[in-house]
Amino acid sequence: MKHERHHWLEKLQVEFAGGAALAFTFFAVGPMHGWWDPQWPATFVSTGSFLGLLKFALLVWVLAAVCAAITVSSRPEGALLSTLVGAVGVSMHSEPIRVLFWARPEALGGVFAQLIAELLILFAVVVVTIHIIRLVRGAMARVRPDWMWKGRITAETVAMDSRGHEEPLAEKPQSVSARLLWALSPVGGAFADQADHRRAVVSPGGESLKRKAELTQMLSCMAATVLCSSIMLMLLMQSSNRGQIIFALMASFLLATLIAHQQFATRFSVTAWAAPIITGVLFYALSIASSGRLGANAWIKVQFFARALPIDWMTAGGAGGVLGYWLSERVHELKHIERHIENESN
Repeated sequence: MKHERHHWLEKLQVEFAGGAALAFTFFAVGPMHGWWDPQWPATFVSTGSFLGLLKFALLVWVLAAVCAAITVSSRPEGALLSTLVGAVGVSMHSEPIRVLFWARPEALGGVFAQLIAELLILFAVVVVTIHIIRLVRGAMARVRPDWMWKGRITAETVAMDSRGHEEPLAEKPQSVSARLLWALSPVGGAFADQADHRRAVVSPGGESLKRKAELTQMLSCMAATVLCSSIMLMLLMQSSNRGQIIFALMASFLLATLIAHQQFATRFSVTAWAAPIITGVLFYALSIASSGRLGANAWIKVQFFARALPIDWMTAGGAGGVLGYWLSERVHELKHIERHIENESN
């Protein structure tokens, strides 16, 4: 079937783009310690390295543009996933966070406050990244519309495809609900449902209820992701080793997002890439609240889950979350295809 070919092509593009981006940043960019002191962790606000922060942001934005061009036949989250996987290569070269704690042992609360500020800046970097992906995909759609992703698969689109109809493209949202949630999730809103134009016209009251239901579903998915990932992080992050921290973040948010999205399916991917940043802010805030009671050698008593750097939450956590969302979306679509095949055979 045409949909199975689309799924295979999407997987191939995302795997190639993500692998190439990771290899580039890890082997070519990561060893170039020009953004931060090689004896310090890859953090920017705490060390006053704002030029380094700009260089990192530019790297992410360049990766986003390239990955968006490579993954045009994938859903937009595939481009974001490839970009964040590539950015993990920089995080892998960082020193542990304890160097920051050694430098300011008497003011751990201030250190965590600066880490929260850096997380908020990285949130803005991701938002700009998503807009770059949208712009590149929009340009590609005008040049080669036949290469573009055809939209999320539903039971209706499977039936259309089986009758030999080609799915039209709609790179921009058509419904009021898509425009409303665009402000919350550029990827989830701009490309949330490329079959949006096929929806039936409903009354204004019905449309309002639909928007509320979509927002409730999205917030439920976000809450479930933050809760599940927090529990998994406390179980998996049992060391301050850098490799273990990156693994724990990726695994926790991958599984948490996959579970949450299967339970509360939402077409807005803000639940995937924002949940790690929200969780990081919560963990840092908890560390600020408890830092005054740690006493002498306070840095030793900092919980392992608070030893991830802001760049780790954005890259490793974000990559895991978007991967979980991407996989869950594909699972939902495969269920639609299987259900249609079963109905046709009966």
